[in-house]
Amino acid sequence: MPRSYRLHELSYSEFEELCGRICISWLGEGFTTFAPGRDGGRDGKFFGTANTFPSESEPLVGHVVAQAKHTSVDGRSCSDKEFERLLKDEHSKISKLIEEGLCDHYVVFTNRRLTGGTEKKFIAELERLGLTSAHIVGTERLKMALDTMRDLRESLPNRSDTLPFHFDDGEMAAVVKAFNNYVSDDPQSAFDSATDFEKIPIKKKNTLNGLSEDYYTQVIRVDSMPHFERLEAFLRNPRNQSFAERYYDSADELKQKIIVERARFDTFDHVLLFIIERVQKSNPALRGRRKLVSILTHYMYVNCDIGKKSEAEVDAAGKKAY
Repeated sequence: MPRSYRLHELSYSEFEELCGRICISWLGEGFTTFAPGRDGGRDGKFFGTANTFPSESEPLVGHVVAQAKHTSVDGRSCSDKEFERLLKDEHSKISKLIEEGLCDHYVVFTNRRLTGGTEKKFIAELERLGLTSAHIVGTERLKMALDTMRDLRESLPNRSDTLPFHFDDGEMAAVVKAFNNYVSDDPQSAFDSATDFEKIPIKKKNTLNGLSEDYYTQVIRVDSMPHFERLEAFLRNPRNQSFAERYYDSADELKQKIIVERARFDTFDHVLLFIIERVQKSNPALRGRRKLVSILTHYMYVNCDIGKKSEAEVDAAGKKAY
């Protein structure tokens, strides 16, 4: 059975480092990576004759530009519109590099699945920009490289990781900090009534997801729900649009990963506790603000941004989308 290596669990910088080390092997020791920041369309560059890429008999010769495109969601494909948009966003940068004589060959690394038809389409579009050659290295080829490069696979950051899943906790941390400032400016941060949120068929949702009645009653309803109205007002305030966008990005990532990894948790109580503790431990600046992290996480659940929905809710959401 092929190894998965769980490349979606790597951070963007960890994935870039992995691709850089592969480039040193395939292209040569002269491969140079760039520090985080505005890269002008290049995560790394090489000039000369490659060692073995794309083959020993016909290696690349000239200026090679490498770019990494990582996704934290497992199972994504290069056929997805998102990846097509990411590539097209690079076209103007590539054209400029070609004009400056700094790019003869362009190599894209991604942990997305790559089909023959998609590869042919994107390479044709890239070569029309004036490139001598273009190459897309998808997750299948990356796994083959890791199969043969023992030192590389042994050094993967997630090799002995026991966490159920990884997510970008920085997005949630940013929203918590902003919400903390928001409520600090207005002491009316809690409300007595939670009736609006209890209109949601929460008992059915709890049963569907496996959340215990005790956790819902003693923790979510008593400790967090009185603050939901204030949090909702914060997210709806036009001045906080950037934080609302980060909230929904974070909720979307969590929703997908919880669905995939739900079997690794005994109850949904454990899912919520894992998220809360992960955000708290990974962001020292949130010390003393655990309650706000809990409120945000519980709001995601009660507001149906994470967790399973009933068939009726799914149908209603589908009709709304159209």
